[in-house]
Amino acid sequence: MATDPRRFPGFFFLHVLVIVLLLAIACVALALRTLSGEPGRRSTIGLPAGPRAAEAAEGQGLGPLATPPSRPISLDALLADAGYSMPKKANVYAVRVVEGPEGRVYEQYQAGGGALASDFWPASSIKVLAALGALDFARSLGYTGEATVTFDDGGPSRTLRSIYEPAIRDSSNYDYDLLVLIAGLDRLNHDFLTARNGFPATSITRSYAHTKFHESPAMILEEGDRRTYVPVRKAERDPECKPGNCSNLFEMTESVRRIVLNDQLPAEQRFDLDRGDLVALSDALLAAEGFFNEAVTQALGPGARIWSKPGDAPGDECLDVAFVESRAGKRFLVAASVPHSSGGCQALGRLARGVLEVLAAA
Repeated sequence: MATDPRRFPGFFFLHVLVIVLLLAIACVALALRTLSGEPGRRSTIGLPAGPRAAEAAEGQGLGPLATPPSRPISLDALLADAGYSMPKKANVYAVRVVEGPEGRVYEQYQAGGGALASDFWPASSIKVLAALGALDFARSLGYTGEATVTFDDGGPSRTLRSIYEPAIRDSSNYDYDLLVLIAGLDRLNHDFLTARNGFPATSITRSYAHTKFHESPAMILEEGDRRTYVPVRKAERDPECKPGNCSNLFEMTESVRRIVLNDQLPAEQRFDLDRGDLVALSDALLAAEGFFNEAVTQALGPGARIWSKPGDAPGDECLDVAFVESRAGKRFLVAASVPHSSGGCQALGRLARGVLEVLAAA
């Protein structure tokens, strides 16, 4: 007859210890299997969400969205199998957005230089971040995009919204320069474009309309019955990147994703901006004429919506950063850059088609 461990405490504790050890071994095995992944299966990676993820990232000095949560899946072989070759020195970062029973999953992919490559010229695609920086400064003073901005140089008064909309929709270089002046060079780069806010690689110090950025002129902000005078602000800190403007596909993609999906994101992933400005930013992205339109139609069919911020610098890169939603409801983030020496905008379109075809079939 078996001995009852309840009558013998030593046996009882021995049983408990054995059970605990078995559970620990099982947990370790499961963790290792999860980290390594099963052969032949594509891993699905979700962007960090919730207070725990934010706290963990902050403990490393980074915001919750500063870098991809783990290495994206390589697309190079998949593109080659589909008949698409990577142009020399091209970069791709793409995400398949999947709504599942356990919530939203972002399946991440990359090719060429990938999500974090920064050895390319970000051109006009970086203008979204300049707009966000200007709005963030205005917000810190209690204003929205409806505020009227009057520079102390005799120029006309304009609303902040009337400046950032053409900078994004029409890629106006003059309005982009105004956004940087409003944000203030030091505040833009050292307070807003920071690791804590999710932009450790992005830096903006280069004018696109021959404006001198080292000094923001005095200006007056007015909205409703409020009025604030902002004195001259001189940049005192050194540029963070030698070319003047630096970023990577991941950070520029995040600027678009966090605008378009604002209402669907956890609080820590949202920009602290007036909702009316987020809607206006999203509308400007939707109205922009990007380089992916034909590729989207060929890969996903007609009727898709594309929120994009293209950029093209002759002699340097052609690129686009876009959030795509097909008529059938499939959603993707696609960002790619191709040097003009490797085919430029024409090669960019072909590459985008290949990426979308591979992701749509995933």
